[in-house]
Amino acid sequence: MSGNILVVDDEKIVRDFFMDVARSLGGNVETADDGDAAVEKCRGQHYDMIFLDMRMPHMNGLDACRIILTLDPNVKVVMMSGYSEDRLMDEAITCGAVAKISKPFDLKTIVELIESAARSITGGGGGSSGAPDYAFSL
Repeated sequence: MSGNILVVDDEKIVRDFFMDVARSLGGNVETADDGDAAVEKCRGQHYDMIFLDMRMPHMNGLDACRIILTLDPNVKVVMMSGYSEDRLMDEAITCGAVAKISKPFDLKTIVELIESAARSITGGGGGSSGAPDYAFSL
C-alpha cells in the first residue's frame, strides 16, 4: 500500500494504534489531535484517507469532515466514535464520509478500510461515482 493517511483523534493511544497499523501496511501516516489541526493539515497536504473522530475539543468531527471534503472532495473520510451517535455518524455519511466505525475498533476492519483505499488509489477498486464504497458500523 502507498498513500497518505491522516488520523485525527484527541486520544494519543488511538492515534498511535492507527499509526502502527497503517505503517505496517506501508502507508505514510500523520496525526492531528483535533478538528482544527486536521483542517489546517488538509489545507496544505492531500490525504488519501482520513480517520476522523466524532467528538474532539475545538471542532467536532462532523464539522471538520464538511470542511475537509470541501477542500478535497476525493479524500476518503472514515468517521470514528466511542459514543452511540447514530444520527451524527449517519449525517457524516450523508455529507460524504465513506464509512463509520465504532470504538473499540476491530483490527481486521481497519486493515480492510486501508487496503480498500489503497486499491482505489491504484485503480484496483473503489469508484469515483461519489457514492460511498462501504458504510458500516461495528
